[in-house]
Amino acid sequence: MKKFSFVLVSVMVLLGVCSAHQPRLEWAKNNTESNPIVVSNPEISQAFYGILSGHADYYQIKMDTGFALYVNIVVPDLPKQRRDFIVDIRKESSAVSTRLDGTKFQRSGFYEEFAGDQYFQWPEFKRQVPAGTYNIMVSNKENQWKYSLAIGQIESFPLGESLKTLVALPALKIHFFNKSFFAIWQGKIIQFLSYGILFLIAIITIIILIVKKIRHRAKHTHKKGKK
Repeated sequence: MKKFSFVLVSVMVLLGVCSAHQPRLEWAKNNTESNPIVVSNPEISQAFYGILSGHADYYQIKMDTGFALYVNIVVPDLPKQRRDFIVDIRKESSAVSTRLDGTKFQRSGFYEEFAGDQYFQWPEFKRQVPAGTYNIMVSNKENQWKYSLAIGQIESFPLGESLKTLVALPALKIHFFNKSFFAIWQGKIIQFLSYGILFLIAIITIIILIVKKIRHRAKHTHKKGKK
């Protein structure tokens, strides 16, 4: 059982490493300025998938020590998708703020190979900042449509996060990209899933054969002892 658990962890970690961000599906939450989404471990690479529905979305980071703040936003390349998103980053009790303005930046398109989806990307914000509370607001002119807010750059995929990633992918395909469930197989994940499953089958088969061989020898030795 311990060997099986080790193999499972190894395979899931390999699956997770393929994705740059831990996915966070946030579009069903009614987050506001007074009730923001609290970002834990902001240096860990996370992607917050949201859908604006008439008001801006708010995120908040609270840190007791200085940290590396990384923020970026991408939007899916979909028909009629808005690209005029604005991200405002402000430290509480400070007049200084930073804005990533999608109406001014030259957006670049890119293909995300892990899940197999096309996005448009804005320039990033990356800075070592002091301790404090940081508020991040995502909006556009009419506060409508879909985005993915990236926070943090340290890639970390323990087993739990790898499992969450696999669970989140169908929801992303269906509700965020308006695709069918089977679109999950468009990206590189199918390769890693196939390799992982084959690897697990091979290991389990070897373990079963070894156990059978040990039992057979023990049984044969026991019969000889009786004679």
